[in-house]
Formats: sequence, C-alpha cells, structure tokens
Amino acid sequence: MAWLTLCIGGVVLLAGLCGQCFGIQRKAPTHPADKRVGRMVVTIGSAVVGLWLVAFSVVHLMHLHAVGRW
Repeated sequence: MAWLTLCIGGVVLLAGLCGQCFGIQRKAPTHPADKRVGRMVVTIGSAVVGLWLVAFSVVHLMHLHAVGRW
C-alpha cells in the first residue's frame, strides 16, 4: 500500500511540474496576471498533494522498517 501511495504521489507531483513546463492553453484571451496566478495555483496545489502523498508513504515505509509489520 505504501509503495502504491508513493508511486501515485510521485506521478501527481511530476504531472503538476510537467504541466507547468508545457503550460495551460486557453482559447479565449485572458489577462497575463490571470495566467500567472493560474499557473501558480496549479503548481502549489500539485506540489502540496504530491509532497503529502510522498511524505505519507515515507512514514509508512519507516514504520514498516522499524516495527516489521503494518
């Protein structure tokens, strides 16, 4: 379970970071500040979710290593 959570956290984190590299394309013209803030929200959100899942997995793996059982 911890390995699955670790993999999902890593995928979410990488997807968010790669999304910032390729950008979010919209058909309607928007204000430049709106685009910048939108990217910042997506970056922060993906970082929080990804890092939370990675931290959760690391804690579970450390518990398994220390105790020897879930």
